[in-house]
Amino acid sequence: MPPFKRHVDMKTFMEHVVQPAASVIWSVNGTVIDAKGEHDLSPKTDDDWEKIVTAAATLAEATNALMIPQRALDAEWNHYASKLAAAAAKAYRAAEDHDLKSASEVSDHLDGICASCHRHYGFE
Repeated sequence: MPPFKRHVDMKTFMEHVVQPAASVIWSVNGTVIDAKGEHDLSPKTDDDWEKIVTAAATLAEATNALMIPQRALDAEWNHYASKLAAAAAKAYRAAEDHDLKSASEVSDHLDGICASCHRHYGFE
């Protein structure tokens, strides 16, 4: 078996790897309201799309780290990680294609996957 090693605990990994990458993908559906009005956060430039490509690639690869034996919490764990990987791969393709409709749909799906896993494991 390869010498996989967990370097940080689950909370740290989620806070510093998974959540930041997912947040970038979620931003395609976001708006911010401030004193100047409402601002759509969906990607508009090639640089905006590249940030989503990077986040989706990071999230997809992070799912492998979620599945290392020292991190898996139970038999269901890899099922959730696999669903996350599939969504991240779809987000990657949508961002590469600058396809806002698909990126928005996968953003919503990703939210559901994360919420389902958090409910199952009691994560805050």
